[in-house]
Amino acid sequence: MSQQQLIRCYATQQAFHWFITGMLIPVLILIFQSRELSLTDIGLVMAVWIGTTTLLEIPLGSAADRFGRRKTYLLSLLLSMLGVLALLFASTMTSVLASAILLGAARAVSSGTLDAWFYDAYQLSPGPLSYHDALARINLMVTVGLALGSLVGGGLPDVALHHHQWFESKYDFNLLLIVAATGVLFMVTLTLIPSEAPPLAQQKPSQQQSLLSTCVQALNEAFRHDVLKRVMQTTLVFGVVLSSVENLWQPYLANIMGDDKASTLIYGVISALYFLMAAAASWCSVKGLRWFCGSHRMLLFASRLSAGMVLLLMATTTQVTSFSLAYLVFFFLFTLGENSQMVLVNDNTKVEFRSTMLSISSFVVTCGGMIASLGFGYLSDHFGISASWSVAALLLVVSSFGFIRIPAQMSRTNGVVESGR
Repeated sequence: MSQQQLIRCYATQQAFHWFITGMLIPVLILIFQSRELSLTDIGLVMAVWIGTTTLLEIPLGSAADRFGRRKTYLLSLLLSMLGVLALLFASTMTSVLASAILLGAARAVSSGTLDAWFYDAYQLSPGPLSYHDALARINLMVTVGLALGSLVGGGLPDVALHHHQWFESKYDFNLLLIVAATGVLFMVTLTLIPSEAPPLAQQKPSQQQSLLSTCVQALNEAFRHDVLKRVMQTTLVFGVVLSSVENLWQPYLANIMGDDKASTLIYGVISALYFLMAAAASWCSVKGLRWFCGSHRMLLFASRLSAGMVLLLMATTTQVTSFSLAYLVFFFLFTLGENSQMVLVNDNTKVEFRSTMLSISSFVVTCGGMIASLGFGYLSDHFGISASWSVAALLLVVSSFGFIRIPAQMSRTNGVVESGR
């Protein structure tokens, strides 16, 4: 398969995947609140969700390396459908927690599967485009999918108002459609993504390692390698900040609007615009990398530092327009270096445990998310959402200086290839 064909297949599959995710994003916290959960309760649910992913992330990433990336990803779709169905029928805190466990497990199973498959397949495909260029194109499609999904997801509750008697709440229409769409995605994935021989299965029997040995080797590399250990350190704060904003922006906006009967479409529009900004960030990352003479670390430093400053400003907004503008600019800057981060991780990871390493990276993000869900949920209930975001902004600014500590010769597209293996 050529580079262009590979990009088209993977981008189409990922756009559909994230379109489905987008249908839940604008209303997730509102679904929890419709079950009469407080912000502290929601923080606990998100912590359980993220905690389940955290516990299962690394061993299941190793399973993908051993048993096959596509096969493992398809299993995650089945778990996701069960989790969404559980949330659809949940009416108590206990049942919501049960759905969170299923959804967290689904996320852990999918982590590092198709990303690793695409990187390895791309290295064998003929063509002139670098992996960073390919990521920019794919993430553009991913974020367009998220934007469209969010727009649809924000408008669905208004449609459900006409059939409200069929559902526990108007947000349940979103959940029902997500289950159906995930079933379609299962079939699309079988069609677009070819099956592959698991990397560890290709080794000679004498060379094959246990799942535990693979995990230990990858963890050792993640926290000792000159590049990977710096990326993992900053990734923890990335998870804290991402979770604090994602969990709290809907209640913050609701407080600004001050009208419980306001249309939910505004949440969908803002979510859609956010993902379009993320798409623009992915596209602009190619030119941004040129501005920094191919230095991934400097692009990451500048973008995360600027994002922290904008988040601090966002915490002081009191109007829908000013909040929306700050929110969109923040996510543009926050995601501008995401492709560079993926390049640094993949280029410095051996093929035999690439899924495991990507799962470790996702594990670190989820650890940060769990910390934010527990800590910032409590902090927001007692001191306000603005206080939580101010703390998150300061953490982001300080952590951005960690990218400066990455060796300069190992943070460039060409330099990594030469010295990262």
